Amino acid sequence: MDDAMFSAALETLCRDRFGAGHLAGLQRLSGGASMESWRFVWGGEALILRRLPPGLQASDATVDSARISLSDQADLIALAGRHAVQVPAVRARLTAADGLGEGFIMACAPGEALPQILLRDPVYRRALDGLATQWAEQLAAIHRLPVDALPDGIARTTAAQLLVDLEARWHALGGTSPVFALAFGWLERAVPAPVTPALCHGDFRMGNLLITPDGLSAVLDWELAHLGDPVQDLAFGCTPSWRFGHYDLPLGGFARAENLLEHYAAITGTPVDPARFRFWLVYACLWWGVCCLTMADIWRQSDDASPERLVIGRRVSEVEIDLLLMLGDDLPAPIHAFALPNCAIAADTGVPAGHALIDAVRAWLDQRVISASSGHARFEAKVAANALQMAARDAALGTRFADAQAQRLAHLRLDESELNALLRSGPGTVIPAIHDHLRQLAVENCSIDQPHYAGLRKASEIWSV
Repeated sequence: MDDAMFSAALETLCRDRFGAGHLAGLQRLSGGASMESWRFVWGGEALILRRLPPGLQASDATVDSARISLSDQADLIALAGRHAVQVPAVRARLTAADGLGEGFIMACAPGEALPQILLRDPVYRRALDGLATQWAEQLAAIHRLPVDALPDGIARTTAAQLLVDLEARWHALGGTSPVFALAFGWLERAVPAPVTPALCHGDFRMGNLLITPDGLSAVLDWELAHLGDPVQDLAFGCTPSWRFGHYDLPLGGFARAENLLEHYAAITGTPVDPARFRFWLVYACLWWGVCCLTMADIWRQSDDASPERLVIGRRVSEVEIDLLLMLGDDLPAPIHAFALPNCAIAADTGVPAGHALIDAVRAWLDQRVISASSGHARFEAKVAANALQMAARDAALGTRFADAQAQRLAHLRLDESELNALLRSGPGTVIPAIHDHLRQLAVENCSIDQPHYAGLRKASEIWSV
């Protein structure tokens, strides 16, 4: 469906549901690798259309088979709004006759969602000071929602089953990371005892919350809601990838995790077990890594020309760094002093090298395309420029790092599959030389993919001591 057809179909829907009016300001919001969000105005009211991207099935967009339909999401948002959860009002639901796919329309709540703005702009400082308390209040309200009133499509899960499903998905995607194998082995031995299930939001983090200078105004993105362990929700927002450069402030890059857990315990009367919280934090980190692989797989199977999902696929290396930082205390001390690899790229002379060609195209994108674009087109152009930077580093460094990794494996007298099998059996099988290899492997990978990642900086600080 081209832009004109999409706009016409949306206008027809609005006229049918809301009466006479005029469609204005239609704009796709940034992001949305697994779900589209469109902002527009009808009859003076700002609205948001939430829908699956064309050609994408709900079950394809995540590693979780329990992802709920957009119809159930709309029902759940309406229920949550009746029980003290701050959510936008659902204004209309899409039908097949609308020709817009699966989705719904909701009110456009005030506030900013982009963490890069929220964590940088002083106007939100007061809101961030009180956000840990509001975060705990909203999660407590979600966890109290009456189970018998939930939509039928809300699945019941356990930690053990989620872990089995996640590992099966990883294998189906051809996953080979030895750090992931180590994490699966650790998680299998740390599965907490079952608890009475409560509704979990499933994706409660910075980026899925709207915040005004006065505080939290709306909880968004309910597609991963499920019945399970409430501590999973508490840990999820502390995942390293959701800290946005502020690595030492686990809760969304603005507060300590203890701030959230203390407020939540005070509200619910239930202290949070540190071991249970740690399990879910490691699980959330690994889950995001498998999600990254899933995004790349979706790109391969679709006709979407945007490189966004491929770029997300390269974020696996961030997760490797994060997992090793989380699990380091359970591993033996490495043998060698840590040093960042030499990532210098040889100067380009004579016939232009591949990385020089890539750099030239990236600079052209920066100067001619990104500066002249706006909205989602600008976002996609930035993603494309980022992809080219990755490709340039891969061209210049990838072969050298791959040779070094092969030499280390030869020294260990292991091939890749043997190492993964050994690590999967648990942290107790790791010897100092293997720990050396895992650290160096993760740093090499991340130096190509995300050399400015805050976790990489943190790793270099800790591992060089």
